[in-house]
Amino acid sequence: MSPLFMSLLLIVGLGIFGRTMYYKILLLMALEPNNRLNHITERLKNVVVIALGQKRLAGRKKERASGIMHALIFWGFCILLIRSLNLYGEGFSKGFVLPLFGDGSILGYLYITVKDIMEGIVLVMVIYAFYRRLVLKPARLHNTWEAYFVLGMIGVLMISDILIDGARYNLIILHNNPGHLHFFNNPQYGSEFLWTPISVGAASLISWMGPDTTAYLMGAMFWLHIMTQLTFLNFLPLGKHFHVITALPNVFLKSLGYPHEKTRLLDLEDESVWEDESLGINHIHQLNWKQGLDLYTCTECGRCKEVCPTYTTDKPLNMHDVNDALKAELFDNAYKIIKRAKLFPAVKKDGDSGNNEENNEKIAEVEAELKIALNSEKKLIGDVISEDTLWACTTCRACEEVCPVTIEQVPRIIAMRQGQALMAGVYPQELNVAFKGLERNGNPWGIGYDKRAEWADGLGVKIMADDPDVDYLLWVGCAGSFDDRSKKVSKSLVKILQKANISFAILGTEEKCTGDFARRAGNEMMYQMVAQENIETLNNYKVKKIIAACPHCLNTLKNEYPQMGGNYEVIHHAQFIDQLIKSGKITLTKSLAGSLTYHDPCYLGRYNSIYDQPRSILNAISKDGLKELDRHGRESFCCGAGGGRMWMEETIGKRINVERSEEIVAQNATTVAVACPFCLTMIEDGMKELNKDEDIKTQDIAELVANNMA
Repeated sequence: MSPLFMSLLLIVGLGIFGRTMYYKILLLMALEPNNRLNHITERLKNVVVIALGQKRLAGRKKERASGIMHALIFWGFCILLIRSLNLYGEGFSKGFVLPLFGDGSILGYLYITVKDIMEGIVLVMVIYAFYRRLVLKPARLHNTWEAYFVLGMIGVLMISDILIDGARYNLIILHNNPGHLHFFNNPQYGSEFLWTPISVGAASLISWMGPDTTAYLMGAMFWLHIMTQLTFLNFLPLGKHFHVITALPNVFLKSLGYPHEKTRLLDLEDESVWEDESLGINHIHQLNWKQGLDLYTCTECGRCKEVCPTYTTDKPLNMHDVNDALKAELFDNAYKIIKRAKLFPAVKKDGDSGNNEENNEKIAEVEAELKIALNSEKKLIGDVISEDTLWACTTCRACEEVCPVTIEQVPRIIAMRQGQALMAGVYPQELNVAFKGLERNGNPWGIGYDKRAEWADGLGVKIMADDPDVDYLLWVGCAGSFDDRSKKVSKSLVKILQKANISFAILGTEEKCTGDFARRAGNEMMYQMVAQENIETLNNYKVKKIIAACPHCLNTLKNEYPQMGGNYEVIHHAQFIDQLIKSGKITLTKSLAGSLTYHDPCYLGRYNSIYDQPRSILNAISKDGLKELDRHGRESFCCGAGGGRMWMEETIGKRINVERSEEIVAQNATTVAVACPFCLTMIEDGMKELNKDEDIKTQDIAELVANNMA
């Protein structure tokens, strides 16, 4: 017990930590605003399940061992928080114990048991972590000195605390307690040493020491533990282990109701946003504070790159490196960003005070200083993030789905693409054809809009302009209207709807591309143009319910059109068909022979959580049942066409659709079912490249149902 020394350690340790955290928080507050404080109950539930429950680590089958290891270390630290407070109190008052955790309560005894056993478990997990890094060496891990240093500190904390109790046990039991040390000894519950097997075991290892040596060891371990803990605390904000502090807040502040922050609806009529280059993300200060917190929280675990379809096919997109580069740029410009945040209120205040000459001069001075504060030595796209890296992303969200701390990667990618497309006018040149086609004919193929409904000739399909009094609008989509292969899917879907006597119609020539690919490619202006036209058309017909044959159309109509006043009940055709089957409106024959597997579309699964209905349908069709791919469900592998990549050449590395097709071939499937026109095209092309298109048929769920209806 040394109150003076303990006070000194706490003042220095917590003072340095407080100063570091102050500037970290100040930097976040200087970034763009973002509202994340709604639905508190749901947010707290996420903290319990994802953060405290370690769902994405211990719950992930592929890495169950390492996930459990991390979870046990985390839970150990949570449990040891009470012990730490007791030790700090011990520095001021011998025998200090927090209320309710003393020897007068069974809670105190239960706690020392759990704490004791947990320290042993954490120590074993640390040894396993060293073994994993030094011997197993998983490819995704980054073996930095920081990782070993932190593991070493955790090991020191566990060993020192165990030895504190072990030495105390020997002084009390073997040496007649010369220092009158406090220990639990309730007549009802007995001695605390009956409850702490790990500490007692450690005591036996040092039982050969005399009382003076044992007392010295206990004191040395006590102060080593305290100083290591304060060193650890101050080391955390300096590197990747900052996530120990920021992970819980980041999970609490994650997006709700949609997997990540929705693409912001830009005000393209505001002249000021063009002047200050604030459309999208063009400079590091244009990140919002939640995106800054995401960068703080990156654990550098490498799970994102392991599941990324671009990284695994040798393209220059590595979200670990992207986060590192953006974080470095953020810290390099921290002073300027904070200064800029202070100058902005001054500009606003002066701008509201009149137009006299003196005031205008003052505004000019402040704006000049502000411009200096915005300057960065590097271009965000080009120097910090390469153009090839930016445009490689398929926006599949695989990285977000496996991120243990719920970092939202895709919104940053799209916002940076917006900056390039709108402000810099720089984007892959092959997109020009699709953009021109969209602008002139309402579809990226550029086929005349007057041909949009030709696929339905002779099928008896109603057109909304002729008869809008229907229950459902069938949103066919560009692929289903213009692509010869996807037209077969549209016809199959019509066959199903007519068989079930569903009242539906199509827009025909009035339907335009939803604008999904334009928005993912950063061309917000073109997206808003076609979206507004579609919304006006839909609202004119008072459309309420829409069946979408494409997950990209589904996602845009359902989740993004409400930003512009388009509110509809949108359902994917797989969901609708499943409802028809379960309600008895159509009957299937279990007649599909051969091995059947299913490829989950990213925008159907990871964006809209539609996993069960397609599988229910396929199991009702196949004689032998559905055989899952190794990567399926939430960890399905992208076909490579999302994020506007359908209209860009894939010239770097291995083709993503070939990678996926090889996985399907390895499953020995005779039929692969899809539920997206882009996936249909990409998987079929992959099979052709592998010369497997005759052996393995790629079919949409609608085609399979239409061919197997009773």
